[in-house]
Amino acid sequence: MPARAVCPYCKGTSIEDNGAGDICCTTCGAVLEDSQIVAEVTFGETTSGAAVVHGKFIGADQSYARGSGGFRKNGSWESREQTLANGKRRIMNLAHALKLPEFIGEAANRWFQLAVTHNFVQGRRSQYVVAACLYVACRQQETTHMLIDFADLLQVSVFAIGATYLKLVKVLQIKKIPLIDPSIYIQRFAVKLEFGSETRKVMNDAVRLVQRMGKDWLHQGRRPAGVAGACILVAARMNNFRRSKAEIVHVAKVAEDTIQRRLDEFKMTAAGALTVQDFRGTNIESEADPPSFTKHRKRELAELREREAKLQAADADAEADAEVSDDEAEKEVAQDLDATLKDQSFQKLSELIKADNTSSASNRVFNDNPEHLSDVDDDEIQSFMLSEKEVEIKSKVWMDLNEDYLKEQEMKRLKLEADQKAGIVRAPRKRKRNKPRDSTTENLPETPAESAKAMLQKKAFSKKINYAALDHLFNKANK
Repeated sequence: MPARAVCPYCKGTSIEDNGAGDICCTTCGAVLEDSQIVAEVTFGETTSGAAVVHGKFIGADQSYARGSGGFRKNGSWESREQTLANGKRRIMNLAHALKLPEFIGEAANRWFQLAVTHNFVQGRRSQYVVAACLYVACRQQETTHMLIDFADLLQVSVFAIGATYLKLVKVLQIKKIPLIDPSIYIQRFAVKLEFGSETRKVMNDAVRLVQRMGKDWLHQGRRPAGVAGACILVAARMNNFRRSKAEIVHVAKVAEDTIQRRLDEFKMTAAGALTVQDFRGTNIESEADPPSFTKHRKRELAELREREAKLQAADADAEADAEVSDDEAEKEVAQDLDATLKDQSFQKLSELIKADNTSSASNRVFNDNPEHLSDVDDDEIQSFMLSEKEVEIKSKVWMDLNEDYLKEQEMKRLKLEADQKAGIVRAPRKRKRNKPRDSTTENLPETPAESAKAMLQKKAFSKKINYAALDHLFNKANK
């Protein structure tokens, strides 16, 4: 404490030091300092005159102090202390080469000590661990240094340092590592690209572009250096500076394809369609969809269109096949009909049917006047007739029971109408229904022989049978 110390509260100079580590002001009673502990390195001499350091180091994983002599044991450094000393030396050298302040190097050294305590350095190259610890300190202080800067300086793979960094964060459970804002690289890139007196203007435009990209979901999942490089390139063009992509790649240390992708993604947003003056004077409040979402939707639409095209092609093929099959069936029916009309037995049967029409007409029973129950006076029949309310209730019950069937029929009707509008509907083929044969049926054969003959004419069983010869057989049977 200086002899003429001044109290920061009352500005008095009456300061008292009681020798117990407490310093207070006698004027206002404020305690200026308390519990002062002096922890400085002291040295001594052995009986042989060798210099030794007083004090011992006990690590977090040690249960007792090591041998006498502090940092010396049997004339050699201890393994742990040597590892810590070498790590600190390499961290300080690397921090000095990267022009980092001293407090970042000290923070990295503390992370290195924790890594040694957790045996993280065993089995790994020390330069990877040193670079990872220093990068953690840089991330916490939000400096502009990138992982590739450490790799270039150490002449090692950036992926090896990145893998070591991720494992270090997991082992030490480092939670408070802020996400990198691409705008912190803007000044670094702008200075290297040498915009002269317009550097500040280019930086302002680039920062606005970074903020706009952040609102349009272009930061998430992308390297900050690539986003910053694309913004610097656009800002340079906005201020009439022609900087090629190769120059941006050399400064940002990313691939040219990465820069082009960021530019393409920005072009798809609302801000990408504005002019320079509109972008500087307009504050767009809307946000664009994330590129991954847009890409996924485009893929889904493409798959849907492909499926629709396949379905339409399949329907067209099926319709063409159906038309061909219908034409073939019509040809076969026409051939069979011609063969049947030319058959002599068919002609004889036609003459017999014409002759029999007059006699069979008198035997027909017609029911042209159906019964009407509205004028029935029978009480028993009246009990089976429903009133309007009962009809309504019964109709509702029937509708509920057959709801699924009605919905299915309605869906078929709607689909048929939609297909008719699209022009892909095939005319339904009418099925021939066999009417029940009773006394009211026209042209009913009168004898078993005529029935057998009609059956043979309707369906030919074999081409090797002479059906004309069967007519004489039927004639003999009739006689």
